[in-house]
Amino acid sequence: MNNVIPFPRSARCTAPATAAAKDTLILPIASRSVCGLRFACEVKAVQPLSPTEALAEVGQHENLVGVELGGPGDPLATITPTLETIVLLKQLSPNLTVSLTTFGIGGAQYAADLAAAGLGNINLLIDTVDAATAEKIYAWIRPGKKTLPLDKTVVMLLEEQAKTVQAMAEAKIAVTIRTTVYPGVNAHQVVDLAEVMAELGAKEIELLPFTPEPQQVDGPPPSTRVHMEQIGKLTSRFLGTRVRQVAVDACGCSSSGCECGCGCGATSGATIQPGLPKPTAERPRVAVASATGMDVDLHLGQAKTLLVYGPRGDGLTCLLETRQAPEPGSGETRWDQLADILPDCFALLAASAGQRPREVLAGHGIRVLITEENIEGSVDVLYGGGKKQKCKK
Repeated sequence: MNNVIPFPRSARCTAPATAAAKDTLILPIASRSVCGLRFACEVKAVQPLSPTEALAEVGQHENLVGVELGGPGDPLATITPTLETIVLLKQLSPNLTVSLTTFGIGGAQYAADLAAAGLGNINLLIDTVDAATAEKIYAWIRPGKKTLPLDKTVVMLLEEQAKTVQAMAEAKIAVTIRTTVYPGVNAHQVVDLAEVMAELGAKEIELLPFTPEPQQVDGPPPSTRVHMEQIGKLTSRFLGTRVRQVAVDACGCSSSGCECGCGCGATSGATIQPGLPKPTAERPRVAVASATGMDVDLHLGQAKTLLVYGPRGDGLTCLLETRQAPEPGSGETRWDQLADILPDCFALLAASAGQRPREVLAGHGIRVLITEENIEGSVDVLYGGGKKQKCKK
């Protein structure tokens, strides 16, 4: 059994840290997706961070230059928490550069609000300006709650993206176009795309090479280094150009960002991912919501008792005690009461939890992590993993 907790990762795939100075943090904050790509890699679903959780995560990192917000859905599809997150981050660190990664639907109407909140940069995932080509790239586009015919929605998407570029530029938000180059699909159009985007007000274009997954049967071939460099030279006539050239591992994802077609994990500088919370001297323990005592299998709101794990005197991590959870029916004060019951816990594992309890507990210094894995393995991950010794009572 895989005991790794599915903790939030980057926008749509993982972009592990590079060996260079780590100065940009990528945070997932969006719950609703608006587009699906035909050739994107499959990744395990991740849970977006609430504004409070995002703030707490940033507070754990020193010397950050920037924060990129995006994924696992689209930040513009849930604009209220997105704006709240930006405001909180700028209040925490006024000099922090906050950027947003999005497909751009609805961006024009939110440009002024995003600028007022403190957004400095926006990365727009735009792969084409041609509707017929867009139909080859996108599997579905859902701007609202209803699924509409693709031939209609691709036209809407391209119109929305153009409006968003122009509106963001007018709002003094720096616009970067992030384009995945699909050989035989959109590669021959990328230069035209760069010219159009420059006319609309974009300043840069970032070219991502497409790498198919090993099991891919139909689809474009991988981008080559020579081809990418040739396209980059041509787009540089219109926009500042960055060409991503990365080694690819066996799963089809790059060592420094996903280049599988989803356009994520690519930033201008070194990147770091949000990490798991760590025990401290003040909070050395972990609480677990479980009905069986074997797996993390309870919704937080259903837990009548919580198992508390932590290091005992000899250093081994064990089940230390069971604590009674507050009774339901007390509204939001229940979560404040729960925090009072867990003053020595840095994390709480549950099979699921509502956004409000997660926010309240995060405000008290307790990160709620969602998993349905084995308790022993999940707790082991939080304390560094790889422990060969087992706890003996």
